[in-house]
Amino acid sequence: MDLFKKGLKRGILLLAASGALALYNRLVGDAESVRLALTYGGIGFFLGVMSVIYEVRRWSFPKQIFIHWTVMHVTILPLVFLSGLVPVNSVQDLGRLYVNFNVSGLILFGVTYLVSKARRQLRTPS
Repeated sequence: MDLFKKGLKRGILLLAASGALALYNRLVGDAESVRLALTYGGIGFFLGVMSVIYEVRRWSFPKQIFIHWTVMHVTILPLVFLSGLVPVNSVQDLGRLYVNFNVSGLILFGVTYLVSKARRQLRTPS
C-alpha cells in the first residue's frame, strides 16, 4: 500500500503542475494549450503512478518490464490517441502511432536501462 501511495503522490504532483499550467493558459485565452497541458498532465499522472513498478523487489526485471509495457498500452496509448495529440485519420495512421509508441518506448527504456546500469556500477566499490 505504501508503494501505491508513493506512486499516487508522484502522479498527483505531475497532474497538479500541468493543471496549473492549463489554468494559466485558460486565463490568457489559449484553448489549444489548455488541451495539451491537460493531456500531458494525464500522461504525467499515469507515469507517476506507474513509476513504482520498478520498486517492487519481489518481481523479476522481465516481469516489471512486461507490467510496465502492458499498463502503458492501457493508459498512455489511449490517452495519446483520444487526445488528438497525434492526428489519426486512417488505419495506417493508427498503425504508425502504435509502432512509433513502441519504438519510442524501446528507446526510452534502453537509455534508462543503460543510465541506471552505469549509476549502479559507479556506486559499487571495486
